[in-house]
Parts: sequence; structure tokens; C-alpha cells
Amino acid sequence: MERLVLPTIIEPLREEWDTVYATAVSLFESGKKDEARTAVRHFHETLCDIRVLDPACGSGNFLYVSLELMKRLEGEVIKALQDFDEHQKPLLTVDPHQFLGIEVNPRAAAIADLVLWIGYLQWHFRARGNDPLNEPIIRKFHNIECRAGVGCGGTRTG
Repeated sequence: MERLVLPTIIEPLREEWDTVYATAVSLFESGKKDEARTAVRHFHETLCDIRVLDPACGSGNFLYVSLELMKRLEGEVIKALQDFDEHQKPLLTVDPHQFLGIEVNPRAAAIADLVLWIGYLQWHFRARGNDPLNEPIIRKFHNIECRAGVGCGGTRTG
């Protein structure tokens, strides 16, 4: 699945991030620390605003891999902020609400929703240990839709 996610989602983001990071390093080294942090924060906000759609998501593998790889990139961005003397935690984060899916099979749609949350929680505990999550742990974003199939009835799941 990475063979699809990398060229369609991650490589364009990586290209943009590399440019932003190089600019931020240059600004930081020339004493423009606030401008460097602002550039990195702006990229992070952009990353947190991106939506990924899989119009035939099945059990959500494409969305899961997209989430995982975007979280890795986000980790680099947050590390860069720390390297640029940013001491505040970002208010935004890449999370499951950004990953949208449409599926005709109601079971697959429910699984896709759960797969995204499991992936997000796994990342959280790998990256942050026992750092508490906001409650509730799993929220209903209604980002995986079950539609146009027998048994879906046009309703939303997730």
C-alpha cells in the first residue's frame, strides 16, 4: 500500500517540508528565530488541514498507511520546532478526522473506522508512552461513510 501512498500523498508533502525546513534553518541561523518557528508552524497547520479520501476504502488500509506516514512526517515537524527552541506543544495534530472513506459494505466501513483509531492510538503510545489522551479516547467523526450498498441504507457509520 505504501507504493500508492508515497507518490500520491507523502512525496509532495515531503518536497514541501524539505523546502520549508531549509528556509527555517536559514532563518534560524541568521537570527530570525521567530520567523523560522512561524514557517514550521505554518507547515504543521497545513499538514493538519489535509484531507485524504479513499472512495472505495474497504477496511481502510490506504487510509491507515496514510495516517501512519503523515504522523511520521508530523513527528519530524514537531522535532524541528523543538530544535528551533519552541517550548509549546502544538494545539493541532494529525488525527483520524482527516482520513475520509466511502464504502458500500457496512462491516468493512466499521472496520475502517476502527483501524484508523487503532493506528492513531498505537502511534500515540509509541511516540508519547503513557502520556494521557483527551477523553473520549475514540470520537465519532463520521469520516467513514457507508453508502450505496445493500445494508447501508445511505446511513453513516463510524
